[in-house]
Amino acid sequence: MILRTLLLGALIAGTLTGVLFTAVQQFQVTPLILEAETYESAAATTEHSHTAQSTVHEHEHDAATSTKDNTRLLFSLLANILAGIGFALITASAIIFSGQKGWRKGLLWGLAGFIVFFVAPSLGLHPKLPGTTGAPLLHQQLWWITTAAATAAGIALLVFSRSTALKGIGVLLIVMPHLVGAPLPEQAYTSVPELLVQKFVIASTLANAVFWMILGTLIGYLLRNTGDTFPE
Repeated sequence: MILRTLLLGALIAGTLTGVLFTAVQQFQVTPLILEAETYESAAATTEHSHTAQSTVHEHEHDAATSTKDNTRLLFSLLANILAGIGFALITASAIIFSGQKGWRKGLLWGLAGFIVFFVAPSLGLHPKLPGTTGAPLLHQQLWWITTAAATAAGIALLVFSRSTALKGIGVLLIVMPHLVGAPLPEQAYTSVPELLVQKFVIASTLANAVFWMILGTLIGYLLRNTGDTFPE
């Protein structure tokens, strides 16, 4: 019964949050990505003109752009829904095991998820726009996973442990990935203006904050009447 409620709650909360997150992205984040792509294209191509066929090419370009935007929106929606369901399952499991239910507790769990999965990794690997170089992808992924796991374990020790020594270990776990440092590219390069980069980082941060606050609140509310723990 509890497992079914958990799965159903995660499905509902993850789907609704994924849809809302996509809407926020569409108005707040995507326009900045599209603008960055114009700088990337300008840096990668040479200028040439075809005066006789300019009108035809313009219509073809508009049609291709519209199709590309629709495809981008569809895949973003699907990816966000799947991510929402996955993160909702993690949050729901934490809520059930801890027995801290209700939308207020859910909001706090959402805040914890925001810190673990976005804030902590972003301190070393901030969101990047097209046209910006980065370290090898595998290195970035490993550092991101390590940082998220260490931050989650550190927060858990700080919140749930009564031992001062364990709390100290929790602080060390949170700080350690940043002392080691995130992987950096051999040669940093970007074709995007710094102001646009700053806008993108702010927009991404706000969008992810909305994602996690809504997700945590919804899953906490949906699981408010469940038992304290999984049956043995």
